[in-house]
Amino acid sequence: MNITFDRTLNGFQFTGLAEVEHGEEATEIDPSWPTIVTVFALYIDGSHKDCLEIIDPAIVQRIEKMIAEDV
Repeated sequence: MNITFDRTLNGFQFTGLAEVEHGEEATEIDPSWPTIVTVFALYIDGSHKDCLEIIDPAIVQRIEKMIAEDV
């Protein structure tokens, strides 16, 4: 499922698009897996240029973690 997000981190406003794959609980046959979030478009402070390729990957991972916790 694709979602839009709006998060503030270190005083910067990050907006963009992410794909969310919801995790599942373990069953008798299958193991559990966590929710997986992948940011695929990222904009800073209302800019019109996608900055996903130039931003620190640690920041992207923090944003993905924040989204996963909210879902």
